[in-house]
Amino acid sequence: MADAHAGEVVPNPYAPTGVAPLIDFSNGPIPSRSVDSGVRFEDLDAYMNLPETTLPEDQVLRPGLPEGWVQVGDMVIPRAVAEGADVRTPRSLDQLHGPASAGKVMGPSAADLCAFPEATPDGIYSGEFNRGSEYPRRGTIYMNYTGGKLINGGENSAENMSSLALTGSTYPVYGGGEAKAVAVAQAVQTDFAELAVRVVYLKRPPKRLPYVMIMMGGSYKDTTSGPAGGVAPGADCEDSGLRNVCYAFVKGSAATDQSNVASQEIGHTMGLGHTYGKDRVMAYGYDTNSNIDMGFGDVCSPVYISMGQAGYCAGVNKCHCASDGTQQHDLRTLKAIYAPPGPDMVPPTISITSPADGASFLPSDLITVEVDPSDDYGGYGWDITVTDSNDTVLAEIVDYQIAQQFNFKGLAPGVYTITARVQDHSDQIGEHAIKITIEGEENETGAPTTSDSEAGSEAGSEAGSEAGSDSGSSGSDSADTSGEATDDGCSCRQGPPDAALALWAVPALLGLRRRKHP
Repeated sequence: MADAHAGEVVPNPYAPTGVAPLIDFSNGPIPSRSVDSGVRFEDLDAYMNLPETTLPEDQVLRPGLPEGWVQVGDMVIPRAVAEGADVRTPRSLDQLHGPASAGKVMGPSAADLCAFPEATPDGIYSGEFNRGSEYPRRGTIYMNYTGGKLINGGENSAENMSSLALTGSTYPVYGGGEAKAVAVAQAVQTDFAELAVRVVYLKRPPKRLPYVMIMMGGSYKDTTSGPAGGVAPGADCEDSGLRNVCYAFVKGSAATDQSNVASQEIGHTMGLGHTYGKDRVMAYGYDTNSNIDMGFGDVCSPVYISMGQAGYCAGVNKCHCASDGTQQHDLRTLKAIYAPPGPDMVPPTISITSPADGASFLPSDLITVEVDPSDDYGGYGWDITVTDSNDTVLAEIVDYQIAQQFNFKGLAPGVYTITARVQDHSDQIGEHAIKITIEGEENETGAPTTSDSEAGSEAGSEAGSEAGSDSGSSGSDSADTSGEATDDGCSCRQGPPDAALALWAVPALLGLRRRKHP
């Protein structure tokens, strides 16, 4: 059955939906949800060699595979891909949900990015991109050594959401100590030295910025994975998943082995598969006791294919290796996506294009805020903050779905400030603010009142059902406006505490890759 779907194309399961979030203020400010574990990086030594904290099996929810997904060898992928289909990434919002959408950006195509453009199938590196996902990009890898509570479903590093997470379980703190954690992080940064991808670990990036998160330590028992040395979402053949979560089950092994495992799992989130060979991080089944600090391959190497499985990311591989799709060039694939290292001197910009500054609405109106973010490199992210006349933050909402729109309702009469912020991977921030008025009377104390109850409990119920457990509200990142660089390369200049309802509606139909040691 390996070629039952040969020649077919399936959409990338990680592509943003382009659906704008709906925020309902009928019940007051949108409460925040912290994603911080409460453990500081500098306290890691206190967790060295502690027993595993995995919950008993009968206390952990282990969801099965989503319908239409199968496990083949060491990964879970769409059945069609396992049977020969290739993956394509919808590039523009028009392709996602109709011509009424805005935000299409033109960028490099297969002719610009491929060593063998004539061998590249249509739809690979199409040259059309959603805002924030343009090539070339800059990127951030957050190495999470402090653990935390994860949520099963979807892929959203900013909200601790992962298709591989266990509901009801807290991912344990890394048990290798602070010195080894730093050494591993430095080795991972070396692996990505040819790309504009930074590795941070002391401070978590703010939620508006897209980043890959790798959970360091723990065990496969802390995930939905079977026995493995690491696990990551797979089948992201053109790296649409800007906020994936992956895992490296390491603690007692040497720093070089830990960095090799980590870089491989991160590579999977960027669209790389396993290859044959013993001298590169994407190799399948290399000797973990060799103490060799490996890197990404710079030649075309055969892709490791499990028995009964068809090729993996064949279209991308044809672009870079001109074979039948069964060879992979690690660095060419990554360099098609990410810019070379170097300073980023151009800050991003954002403008609120609708509504107009000073616009007025009724309490029952559905308000649509449209934004136009831009930067000279892809990978940036944006959000909006809603504050009242007392400068109280009512919500901070990240555009996880790259919709360039935010819908909200239920605001009481009064004057509100809407601030849009965009951030790049050099922690440069651009912003634009407008004021709107919700019409209505004010009581004797000056507090607004409303006689319109249309946005009451019914609206609140609607927002609750839309958000549900798949929507993460923004956490309580601490403010840091100093702009001074930290030792891990993250001078993350954060704005007000993230306090938003952040909708993440990507279906939990995600593949995974697992490392099998010999």
